Amino acid sequence: MTLVSLAFVPAASSSGYGVNAHIPSSSVADRIQSAGIEWVRIDFLWLLAEPERDVYDWSVYDALVDRLEARGLRIFAGLGATPAWATSGPEFSGVPDEPDQWSEFCYLAARRYAGRIHAWALWNEPNLDRFWEGTRQQYIDVILLPGSQSITLGDPSALLCAPDVAHLSSANWDDWLRATIRAAGDRLDVVTHHIYPSNGFASEVTYDLETGGPLPFSPPSVEEVLRDTGWWQRPFWLTETGVESDRWGEGRQANFVGTLLDQWFSPSRGHRNWVDRIFFYEMNDSPSPSAYTFGLLRGPPELDPKEAYDVYSQSIAQAVVDDAELVSVDVPRFFSFGESQTSTITLRNTGTTAWSSEQMTWFAAEVDSPGWSVEVEQLSGEESVESGEIHGYHLLITPPSSPFKEIGSNPVFSARMERESAWPFGDLLRQELVLAYAPPPIITEQPVSKQIVPGATARLHLEAAGTPPLSYRWLRNGTEVTDGDLFSGADTATLIVRAMSHEAEAFYQCIVSNDVGDVVSGVASVTIGQAAPRQSGDRVSPNRPPPQTPPAAIDLRFSGPPTPG
Repeated sequence: MTLVSLAFVPAASSSGYGVNAHIPSSSVADRIQSAGIEWVRIDFLWLLAEPERDVYDWSVYDALVDRLEARGLRIFAGLGATPAWATSGPEFSGVPDEPDQWSEFCYLAARRYAGRIHAWALWNEPNLDRFWEGTRQQYIDVILLPGSQSITLGDPSALLCAPDVAHLSSANWDDWLRATIRAAGDRLDVVTHHIYPSNGFASEVTYDLETGGPLPFSPPSVEEVLRDTGWWQRPFWLTETGVESDRWGEGRQANFVGTLLDQWFSPSRGHRNWVDRIFFYEMNDSPSPSAYTFGLLRGPPELDPKEAYDVYSQSIAQAVVDDAELVSVDVPRFFSFGESQTSTITLRNTGTTAWSSEQMTWFAAEVDSPGWSVEVEQLSGEESVESGEIHGYHLLITPPSSPFKEIGSNPVFSARMERESAWPFGDLLRQELVLAYAPPPIITEQPVSKQIVPGATARLHLEAAGTPPLSYRWLRNGTEVTDGDLFSGADTATLIVRAMSHEAEAFYQCIVSNDVGDVVSGVASVTIGQAAPRQSGDRVSPNRPPPQTPPAAIDLRFSGPPTPG
């Protein structure tokens, strides 16, 4: 992809800073890069990527990911927007009639952009009817839990984020936040939230975050909810906040941006250190004269900077920020009593500060169960990890030598960067460990991809060992299959796929389980040989390469600020 030369000198970037940009054009992406902003929250619309059932059109997102990736931007994609074909309710906000269709879409999106889209959000502001017509329990059961599992299967390295609720008492934001964390806290990497000030001042956002109402019946602060649910000291992102320039004036908008950043990201912020990232809403105004004016830029085609854009750029250029990105993880899942195992966790320094023993930074790791120990090979006195550099931390994890009476559920290993007298920073790694009394499942022969002619049959097979009995569950595009006209052997080591239709063309994995635990096989694809090239409008295989000439960017407004209140 040809990168358009920039009109401005890019500022030094830091990944604590983000912006909402919907589906940004090349010109908007240039402005994001020029400001030094590193994280971009985009709208990843189901109705756009799958306009008809099993008809996928990834062209807009192929082009968008290329565009942002070429500029070194990290992508936070908000999944949502129900297609009309998928719901008996309203398009965009309706509950999917078949939850597996949503799960399949999540899996295919995560797999297609694995390693390129760094974080995924599961729906936008589901506590508002404008975005979600279902109940809170339907959001959890239909969207959050199945979607998170599918994304993890599609890209285990991607961050899972939720619930992006609107901070409105009338929409029961605190009940939604509590319910989300309690239902899916063991799956989420980041809790995300939206707050807009009703008075145009940053102090109101900070008040809502850390103080809350003074009366017993007043809404709590966000901090209180995070503490009550056990999320405290885990990653929290403020993924929408902003002020309209037409309503409050460009000076007030710029003051809002500068003050909020100073309150949460400046060296003098004190105890205000638990918001890891802030995503301002939004990068640019719409060209429509009746649209919101939250943009840091005016509308296209000029995209002239407002005062807030300059303030944001200057704040980033002067930032002193601790941050870290997980690059790779090699932590064993199964342990035998008393037998130590080694591990390597690789991090990229995405902040502006160096890591070293002299700077009092270290990689902190622990297991939340009695009898476990974790030894980390920290940086030596002469070692330093500068901004942008990668370092692998080596660990020795030792389980208890005998069972503890306190042991109930499986222990959880967690690790995050720390600095003395400061909040833990960067991506948080959490992984469940299993103390195995017997050999766990081991896949000794992986399933192999197949290309078959129309009407033929594909046979997917794996070999596994471990303490019997072993059980098998085959997945198609991240969702469990059952025996029927298309499949047989769904609960055995051999899945028979009959290519009676293009439904067979998909990605397949198998979950192998015994009493010790379960493991997931590698991915095998089944594709169907074609007698002639596909024509426009034909069904598109989820693993077919993207088109060579992607269409131009479009401007869709998926998320947007609620009326503060």
